[in-house]
Amino acid sequence: MEMWVPNVSEQQVSQLVTDLDTKGFGYIPDYVPSADLQRMQRFVSGAMVKSNHEYIHFNGPDSVTGSGLEDLARSPRFQKLMHDLYEHGTGKIAPKEGFYQVLRCLSGSTGQKNSLIFHYDSYVVTALIPIEIPVSGETGDLLMYPNTRKVRGSYLRNAIDKVLIDNPITQRLLRATVNSKKLAPVRIKMQPGNLYFFWGYRSVHTNARCDPDKVRATALFHFANPHSSAS
Repeated sequence: MEMWVPNVSEQQVSQLVTDLDTKGFGYIPDYVPSADLQRMQRFVSGAMVKSNHEYIHFNGPDSVTGSGLEDLARSPRFQKLMHDLYEHGTGKIAPKEGFYQVLRCLSGSTGQKNSLIFHYDSYVVTALIPIEIPVSGETGDLLMYPNTRKVRGSYLRNAIDKVLIDNPITQRLLRATVNSKKLAPVRIKMQPGNLYFFWGYRSVHTNARCDPDKVRATALFHFANPHSSAS
């Protein structure tokens, strides 16, 4: 049974873009119907058993067949939503390309090792669906310094930005700010079934740690690589 995908109006898209530009993120509550969310959660539960409750990730729609996430990636309504966000946010025509799709399941000691790694995405628009989120202890919140750069005109400028972030010194400095009162990133506590958006290319972001005996599972859809011809 294919996932039911809601229609999102132009007015909603416009408000989302305003939220992304001003707050750093926007979201659509209860975007994923309960039955579909439960199907995704069953897929995650099975994957965690196979991984012995350690970190695991899946790339592409074919790798998550049966979860419903493959239906979402191929849904014309969802594709239109991502295209509309890109076009309203950048003023450019959306490129004719597919999504870079990932399902990340964090648990155990390897889940903690794959947390608090600050980075820029390679794609302009990032959509995130929380599937499993801990409700107590360390809950793996989304952490973000939103809109800290523009879309670079060249792949070289983009690569320099990433090198400046992806090094031990910068990573230590950024991790030190997480619990700071003045310099802390925006902390987003997520609700399973909501659909969150942010400008992944422009925003330094990561996930906080979740307790090793719990599961944090998120589906990510990335769209529009400005440097696809160079990377």
